[in-house]
Amino acid sequence: MVAITRRQFIKIAGLTGAGFGAAVLLYGYAAPTSTVFGASYSGTRTKDKFVALTFDDGPNEPYTSQVLDILDQFGVKATFFLVGKNVELEPATAQATLSRGHVIGNHTYSHNANHALTSEGEHDIARAERVIHETLGVYPHLYRPPHGKKSPWEMDYTRKHGLAEIEWDISQNDQHRDLDFGKPDPTQFSQAIIEKVSDRSERGSVILLHDGFGTQHGTVKANKSLTVAALPLILEGLQKQGCVFVTVTELLKIEPYTTNFSF
Repeated sequence: MVAITRRQFIKIAGLTGAGFGAAVLLYGYAAPTSTVFGASYSGTRTKDKFVALTFDDGPNEPYTSQVLDILDQFGVKATFFLVGKNVELEPATAQATLSRGHVIGNHTYSHNANHALTSEGEHDIARAERVIHETLGVYPHLYRPPHGKKSPWEMDYTRKHGLAEIEWDISQNDQHRDLDFGKPDPTQFSQAIIEKVSDRSERGSVILLHDGFGTQHGTVKANKSLTVAALPLILEGLQKQGCVFVTVTELLKIEPYTTNFSF
């Protein structure tokens, strides 16, 4: 792990002439597959065609329930990284996600995009852990940082508290980022995901999808109808390729929940 303080990190990452050092730190901070600051998981080497579907930012109705129904139709279990505030707003949907056999992960309480840079990030993780336990009766072992952003001190915190940092190696523009032009249709979106999986031989991939948008509800960005429409196409296409759908915990052979979380 790179031993630097928050102050040093932010100063160097400000690109004030730091050159290569800044580039390394920014890569470690922003790249989902980066392990610059320590171990995180974005997939695993395997000769089996395993694929783990993950959904971020829920619960967010009606889209989360629609996703759950589609997964049921295909007999697929997935991993849902829940936002604590959304669990408080839609506890019944969070409970339905768990009761249908899907794995629940921690995606912070507030989904602050850059909370990994602040001292409040650790409290945000713990608050989500507490809310999920109070609502669902489980302490998630899996943690996914908002937007996949990591920092050395936050990763040190997750290690000390027994959380497994989960990223991804396959994604597509289902969140309509400002730097991406155009909104894909479900066919284009699903085909892009399928092709990316095909390009990764001997690798069990983790696919990032979204059933919500941060803590927003009822907004244009929180409308996840594209994901809902593309999901059956993704499932059908990957099944035709012989892919086997597993949860993240099955893929990585780790436990989904801890017996306790030390706050």
